[in-house]
Amino acid sequence: MRTRLALFLLMLLMPFTAVQAEWAEDNLMGLFFSDTEFTSLNTMFETEPVPFESYIVAINPEVSSISGYEVSINIPDPAVFLLSVSGPNGWTNFGDSVNHLAGFGTPVPVTSNTAVLSTIRLLYAGHDEIYISFGAATPPSIPDHDGPVIANGANPDILIPCMTTYFGTPSGFVAVLNPQVAVETTSLSRVKSLFR
Repeated sequence: MRTRLALFLLMLLMPFTAVQAEWAEDNLMGLFFSDTEFTSLNTMFETEPVPFESYIVAINPEVSSISGYEVSINIPDPAVFLLSVSGPNGWTNFGDSVNHLAGFGTPVPVTSNTAVLSTIRLLYAGHDEIYISFGAATPPSIPDHDGPVIANGANPDILIPCMTTYFGTPSGFVAVLNPQVAVETTSLSRVKSLFR
């Protein structure tokens, strides 16, 4: 909890351009809790047990449009329920809700170096921090690559391996879910323990 609070406070103090620079690499894929603001602040979500949306996003792809993508999503807690998965432009998933082997009827254009590839509706009914990570889809189109893949919109035969937008500890996670702590149940001693 202290680490997460310190990271959050540090990011609030950083200038906007520094936050954007964290995704300076090409061909990244991440999971965000916003469909417009793709910063590390939007990879952390404090939730009540009500449905909410997350978005798989390609960042800085080296192509101008994307005809498909592959990724596996590791959510290591059965208290996280995937209610639905959808995507734009005639999105079709030949995998399942956590193993995306997806294509688009019409390639998704890259705008401002980003493209939203799908929307995942979730519900979290647990009490612990949940770290979500990405890996290669099964079966992978690039066998020696252990991460996500995008397909060029102009030529879907051109596959591009992607890295993930992970940061922090444990390394490799793309997003974190936290149960919301009700204000009335938070004691003064619990708040003070955050700052020790």
